[in-house]
Amino acid sequence: MLTKFLEKLGQDTELLEAYKKDPKGVMQKHGLSDEEVKAVLSGDDQAIKKVTGSVKVQSYILVVIGNDEDAK
Repeated sequence: MLTKFLEKLGQDTELLEAYKKDPKGVMQKHGLSDEEVKAVLSGDDQAIKKVTGSVKVQSYILVVIGNDEDAK
């Protein structure tokens, strides 16, 4: 489920925009388990490998750009 979600996230600009605003909520809405959500939010490669059930995991880099207030 996580791998399919991340693939869709890379292809769907509307989904990406929603994810930037509420990553946890968007992942939950798309059926990811609490463990999957926690792994993604942690950024821990080992945790992500564990929840995908694969030792061969494609890496995904998510860049979130804050608003102007964040840059100050």
